[in-house]
Amino acid sequence: MALNAANCGGRVVTRRGGGGLLGRALASRLLCTATPTPHQISHYLAHQPRATWEALSATLPAAAAGPGPHGHVDAVLLSLARHPHASPEPVAKNALTFFHWSAAAAAAASSPSSSHSLRSYCLLVHLLSRAALFRDASVLLEAAIAKHSSSSSPVSSFIDAFFAAYEDSGTAATTRGLHLLVHAYARLRLPREALEACRYLAQRGVLPSLSAFNAALQSAQRARTFDVAWEVFELMTQKRVYANQSTVELVIGVLSREGKLARTAALVERIHGKKCAPGIVAHVALALRMIEDVRVEQVILLLKRMLQKNILLDDIAYSLIVHAYCHAGDLKSAVEQRDDMVRRGCRLNAFVYTCLIRSHCCDGSMDKAVQFLQEMVSMGLKPYDATYSHLIAGCFRQGMVEEGLAYFDTMLHEGFLPDISYCNDMLGGLSNAGAVRKANDLLTALMDKGLVPDKDTYQRLIDGYGKAGDAEGIVKIYHEMEHRGLSSGVDVFTTLIRGLCQCGNLKEAEKFLVVMKKKAVAPTNDSYDLLISSYCKKGNTKRALWLYDMMISENEKLVPSADSFMMLVRRVIKVKNSCPPNS
Repeated sequence: MALNAANCGGRVVTRRGGGGLLGRALASRLLCTATPTPHQISHYLAHQPRATWEALSATLPAAAAGPGPHGHVDAVLLSLARHPHASPEPVAKNALTFFHWSAAAAAAASSPSSSHSLRSYCLLVHLLSRAALFRDASVLLEAAIAKHSSSSSPVSSFIDAFFAAYEDSGTAATTRGLHLLVHAYARLRLPREALEACRYLAQRGVLPSLSAFNAALQSAQRARTFDVAWEVFELMTQKRVYANQSTVELVIGVLSREGKLARTAALVERIHGKKCAPGIVAHVALALRMIEDVRVEQVILLLKRMLQKNILLDDIAYSLIVHAYCHAGDLKSAVEQRDDMVRRGCRLNAFVYTCLIRSHCCDGSMDKAVQFLQEMVSMGLKPYDATYSHLIAGCFRQGMVEEGLAYFDTMLHEGFLPDISYCNDMLGGLSNAGAVRKANDLLTALMDKGLVPDKDTYQRLIDGYGKAGDAEGIVKIYHEMEHRGLSSGVDVFTTLIRGLCQCGNLKEAEKFLVVMKKKAVAPTNDSYDLLISSYCKKGNTKRALWLYDMMISENEKLVPSADSFMMLVRRVIKVKNSCPPNS
């Protein structure tokens, strides 16, 4: 055999650990071949106990093994991947050695393309995964992502190539490599890409493993991309890959970092009457998020699956279904679901009634909302802050000021404080009813109790003072806003100018136009339009024209409304007609 090798101009390298007669025969045959075929190379790698770097250099012509346009790396790895082997580990290790050796050989030969193709990486990762060499596979996969992914190319193109390599491997393929892709993205702190990989695989009938989902979830939590974390948790739950303790801990961590853990846990306790396990809190948080997005059919299906798997308790799941219907405005289905709860023997709770009260308040059906409140109290259920807030906001929206104030007094007496959004509705209702000073006093009392006003709070009061004709009150509210450090955007300045114009104090209104520019807030059509029309109504045509010219010169896109422009034209014509003709 050595003689044959010598006659062919080659040599046989003594292998550490021994190569056996078959391995030596294959080496000899390859040495006799000017350009070995991919099949011959793959056959050699499949039957060698250990293909060392030295043996490959001696056995294979470097030019034929290069990864360039005329190389055989893709074809060799595909041949190895397609055929199952009795001992997959040595074959995978030989393939890995060949992979690195071929790149080095091509670089040494100054090949124009000494780096491997994405397909080579993908095929080898699947080969290593089949042999359970997960560490090597992971390192190689992360290198492929770093090398063959860029901001200009979509993530799907990489995943397409990886999945195509899996499919091309045929019956010898294993899904373990596919799960590693999710892990690789997660380790590289690419949570969105990990989520996309999960979705891609799920759409093609390959469910990512629980550990893969957990890795994507952990990556999203660490990157503080909480929206991605919730999408991962929702996808795994929808695909019936149910959470384990690690999953629950990760979701609870997301809730905590979002600042929603205490509120969600309190809601679950209010529904069930006592504290529940963290797993229940995590799944309730997921359902609430879907309800906020008004995905009623999806969340109801998910809640029913959770019931079947005993993930949620009956009263919690059915209460959330009532909430979903209420949030979508389907009051009929919500009431039917409440009645179904009773038939199933579930205990009704304050949360269910509060959901029904909220929906009827938003719908303007205050009589029905009050009826549910009375039914709730008669059952021994205590209203809480959200219950009173919905009633107060509903009353003020309907102009029922006295009734709204009565609920507000009861709420304070019970030790509750309304949320700022409901407080703003109350202040707006009082202002519209001409009781802006009472609204201001009420705000002062609430601030003493710890309420922190926002920009909308002050806008409601400015609007109320404008309707009351109190320019001094408007200016005071503005300065209070400034003192509290609340930014005055274009909407606030427009409300200020409108209110001062209503009071007839146009000079003060113009001052705020100057303040806007000093604060680098660009005036809008409305800002100028209010002043122009107000000066026209006062008969000050000269000032109205001056503001019109300023408006046009500052920004050609700014134009007064049709009504204001015609009012200005009529004023100009009237002034011109009233002037005596030139003699």
